Amino acid sequence: MSVIGGDTMLVFCEGEPQSLDSRLLSSLLRGRPPTPLIVPLGGKQGLRSFIRGRLTGYSSPPPYVAFRDRDFDVEPPDEVGLISPQPDRPIYLTYRAAIENYLLDATVIDRYWTGHSQDAPQWSHGNSPGAADIQSWMDDAARELSSYQAVRWALSSLKPSHRWPELGTTWTNGSGDLPNSLAEGDCLAQAKNLVSNYGTETSNVSEASLLEGYQRFSAMFSASEFFDQAEYLIWFHGKDIKKAMQRLRPNSISLQHFFGWAVECVDWNQHADLCQLADEVSPTQ
Repeated sequence: MSVIGGDTMLVFCEGEPQSLDSRLLSSLLRGRPPTPLIVPLGGKQGLRSFIRGRLTGYSSPPPYVAFRDRDFDVEPPDEVGLISPQPDRPIYLTYRAAIENYLLDATVIDRYWTGHSQDAPQWSHGNSPGAADIQSWMDDAARELSSYQAVRWALSSLKPSHRWPELGTTWTNGSGDLPNSLAEGDCLAQAKNLVSNYGTETSNVSEASLLEGYQRFSAMFSASEFFDQAEYLIWFHGKDIKKAMQRLRPNSISLQHFFGWAVECVDWNQHADLCQLADEVSPTQ
């Protein structure tokens, strides 16, 4: 049966109805008419098929955009902005690696920590150590991750095209599930196993290509300015950063709980790509 009301803008996203993705979009678009319908679709796999199936339920297909994490699918461009992998379709990727990357902000964590230490009766983490200490915590976690993230990017670079069967970028269960060892040698050994198991369907997927890509990303992620300017918030996956932070300070605050708070409190105007997305959904007059 056809669905009536095809003028409402649809905004497709990853996750479930109360996931960070849909909550970010709700916060970002709040107060900007007309009110769109946010449609979570679970994972990013099968995105185009899901959208196609949803649109067939309308007698007159409504306008839509889709928004998802960039992950390791595309390298971020030099200029901050939405990434459009298919110019003929309104499908956009985050400029930063994932939604979590926009929430990892030392000043916002400090504000959360300070507020909860004053108002939460069951709070057991004491006073905030301050934004500078929290920034050091983030930087140290990112340094721990540098070899692992370089390997993940190197594996991603082996994929010849977006139509090719995906070669995994990790040997764990996914982003946020870190391997036991983040040492360079261990990460490279695991990546070589992935390449070996992938087979010989394309000459691009080889140990030599893997090592060439790793050297490029490792050099980038080892530069002092990469950490001084917190560029890891663009390149490294936010779920991995969060996990590495919790490993370094296992008795500290729950960053998962922090994310649930921060998604309603971040100033989205600080992020040009998210402002661009808001204008795509609800153009300013």
